Amino acid sequence: MAAAPLAVVDPRFCAPRALPLTLAMNLTRGGTVTDAGGAVVLRVDVTLPRFLHRFVLVDVAGRPLLAVQRKARYAWYDGHCICQAFSLQSAWEAFRGDSSDARDLLFSARRSPALLVRTQMGVFLAPNTARRACDFKMKCSYDDRSCDVYIGSSNTKIAQISAAGVLLGKDRFSVTVFPNVDYVFVAALAVMLHEIHTYERDR
Repeated sequence: MAAAPLAVVDPRFCAPRALPLTLAMNLTRGGTVTDAGGAVVLRVDVTLPRFLHRFVLVDVAGRPLLAVQRKARYAWYDGHCICQAFSLQSAWEAFRGDSSDARDLLFSARRSPALLVRTQMGVFLAPNTARRACDFKMKCSYDDRSCDVYIGSSNTKIAQISAAGVLLGKDRFSVTVFPNVDYVFVAALAVMLHEIHTYERDR
């Protein structure tokens, strides 16, 4: 449990108590993040076309807080992009607001090699350009239905995410954000996990 506020997006998203949240996602229409009382605290908008794997987390006032997208690799020929392929290692990037500018990068996440049965993702904050050690670690169950989030390589857990089934055509995830941890950051990780879980389920 983090003792001091652990802010990735903004300190105002760090609550002094544990926050139980629910992420409900539709494959094409995005989703919502609600609190224990069912009130919407975040909206998740999908950028079309869907294959871009880009989502924008928006607050209740309609302000974009964070853009999450699957990292793409580009092939160039004679100064022109001729091909765009999404990383097979499930690499993700998150940017402030609705940006995709490298100057607004907040963090990136990279999945461990696919030969590992159990999904693990290292999360690297933007200043950590060397990436020798991750700033956060996502350690998932063998079926990718649950995930614990830790600080770096420590055993200090800051969040728990678990699949909670399907309701009204939406995949639901239960999210517990530990005290003083940025809940928008954790919600973004939950969106990533939803995408990984959906891919593993449907392939």
